[in-house]
Amino acid sequence: MNLKKNTVYRILSLLCSLSILFGEGVWVFYGWELFEHVTDARTASLGRATTAYQFKSSTASLVNPAFSSEPIQNISITHQSRFAGIVNSDLIGFQLERNENPMHLNFLYEGVGQIPDTRSMLLDWGQDGQFGTNDPGEGNGVLDEGERLDKDQLRYFSQHQIGFHGAVIRMVQGLPIGIGFKVLSYSLDDHFALGIGLDLGFKKRIKKTNMGIVLRNMPASGLIWDSGTVEGTVSSIAIGAHHPFMHIKIPSFVLHSMINVNGTISNRHLDSQLRFGSLSLDGSMGLEGIYKDKLSIRMGRNSVNNSTGGLGVKWDGFEVDYAFLTSNISSEMGNHHLISLTLSLDWILSRVLGMHQD
Repeated sequence: MNLKKNTVYRILSLLCSLSILFGEGVWVFYGWELFEHVTDARTASLGRATTAYQFKSSTASLVNPAFSSEPIQNISITHQSRFAGIVNSDLIGFQLERNENPMHLNFLYEGVGQIPDTRSMLLDWGQDGQFGTNDPGEGNGVLDEGERLDKDQLRYFSQHQIGFHGAVIRMVQGLPIGIGFKVLSYSLDDHFALGIGLDLGFKKRIKKTNMGIVLRNMPASGLIWDSGTVEGTVSSIAIGAHHPFMHIKIPSFVLHSMINVNGTISNRHLDSQLRFGSLSLDGSMGLEGIYKDKLSIRMGRNSVNNSTGGLGVKWDGFEVDYAFLTSNISSEMGNHHLISLTLSLDWILSRVLGMHQD
C-alpha cells in the first residue's frame, strides 16, 4: 500500500513539472493564494507565523504538513469575510486515520461575486461623440472627452476557488517529512482551471525551541486552464521558530512566542519588507498567552504588515476562536474577521447517542 501511494505521489509531481516545463506555460506570482489566505482564526490571529508552532488542529497542517504527525480527534470549521464582505471563504478540516498513520484533510472555498465587467461599456466614438467620423480619439480604447459609457452594457461575473489539502508523514532517508498534496479548482467567469501542487515540511525540537521549515510548491505548482495555458508558481520557503515560556508566579499560564520568515524569488507583493532584485524576504511574528488551557489571548503581525489579534475560549468538547486583521497602510479595503469552531468528534458522538437514548 505504501509503495502504491509513493508511486502516485511521484507520478503526480512529475506530471505537474512536465506540464509547466513543456506546456504552453507562463510563470505567475499569484496562483495558489487560496492556501495562504484561507486559514483558521488561531493561525490568522498569530500572523500566520506558526511554521514551527504545532497546536491540536488539522488546519495547522496547511502551514506545515509536518504537523500531521499528531493524532487529532476533532473537526474545525472556519468562516472568513474579507474586504467589507466582498470576498467570503470557508475552511473545514479533520483527520482521517488509517493503519495508525493519520492524514489531515482540509477543504477550502473562496468566492467573489458580482464583479463588474466594464470592457464593453465604452462608446469609443472620439471627441465629437459621433460614430464613423474618424476624429481624434475614435477607436483608441481610452475614455476621451466627449465619449461616454453605455450602462446597459455593464455585466457581472464571479470567481470561485475550491481547494483540497491532504497532509501525511513519510520517512525520507530516515527523516520524517510532512508531505502536503494540493488540488485546486479555479473558475473565473466562463473559464476553468485545474491544478496540483506539493508542499514539503519538516520540524525539529532543539532543547526548548521548536524549529520548522516548509518548502511550498515543490518543484512547482501548476494550473492548467481550459484554453491550454499552464500557469506555474515558483517555489518558496518558510522558516520559523517557536519557544514557550512558563510563568513562575502563575504556573497555569503559558506564553508562546513565534517568528517566521518567508522567502521567494517571485517578488510577490509591493509590501515586501526586504527586496534584493526579484528576491523578497518577509517576516511575521506572533504571541499567544494561554491560561489554564481554557482562555487564549493572541496578537501578531503577518508578512504583509497587517496587525493581527484574537481570542480563544475552550470548553469540554468544543472551542471557539476569533481573529481580527487590520488593513495595511497602502490598502483602503478595510479590516476583516474570522471565526473558527472546533468540535470534538467524541463529544459530538456522545451527544448524538445521548439524544437517541432519551
